[in-house]
Amino acid sequence: MSDNVSSNVLFHLTKSMSNLKSILTDGFFPHYCPEYTLNVEDFEEARNGRPPMRATAMVSFCDLPLSLIRKHLDEYGDFGVGLRKEWGLRNGLTPVIYTHPNARTREPLLRLAAAANKDESVETRKDLMLLDAYTKPFSGFAWRNCAVQQDVRFYDEREWRFVPGNTASEPLFLERQDYINRSIIDGAHEQSRKTGSLKIHPDDIQYLIIPDDDHILELHQCLTHLYQPEDAILVTTAIMTRNCIDEDS
Repeated sequence: MSDNVSSNVLFHLTKSMSNLKSILTDGFFPHYCPEYTLNVEDFEEARNGRPPMRATAMVSFCDLPLSLIRKHLDEYGDFGVGLRKEWGLRNGLTPVIYTHPNARTREPLLRLAAAANKDESVETRKDLMLLDAYTKPFSGFAWRNCAVQQDVRFYDEREWRFVPGNTASEPLFLERQDYINRSIIDGAHEQSRKTGSLKIHPDDIQYLIIPDDDHILELHQCLTHLYQPEDAILVTTAIMTRNCIDEDS
């Protein structure tokens, strides 16, 4: 048994079978996720029950052993896929940078983020914004289910992210007035689908998570439709139910 604290698998969880099927069929596409930043203005928005000032384009994963993902399942959904970490490394997934109000890194990161919009060099501005997109509080407020959650310890999620390139057609961030606009956010996600996805090969799949045995047949039918018989059999053996995870944890 390995003594490593981190997992050899990166998990992505979702709330429906249709989402899981879409991932298996088309891969991962970045979506804009509202997040509170390190800025004082965002802190005040959270305290007053308002949504974050911006959303970040990303696909999120957690670097947790299977035995420790129950809380993650409660928060993000009982459907998911666990992919070999080698897949994540090949595709440029990166651990986020966690910081906190008293951290030595916080003020430099805030200054860099503020400077990103003022720098005359396009490449430098892109670099600083990308660094900003990979930075997250150690703990704090979260915007979930259209409400503010307090005292969320993000560090426990051991998050890895895929953040796309920063372009005019696919910016890293959307301001609040844009991401709450249904036509704008739908158009942004459609553009994300057009610019490419993170594809999954059957060999990359370590686990497929579903809530219970009632979903096994539906998922099996999906796998036999997507893959060659040998690959479908192999991936079917990766199916794990939430009930089984709860019993073994």
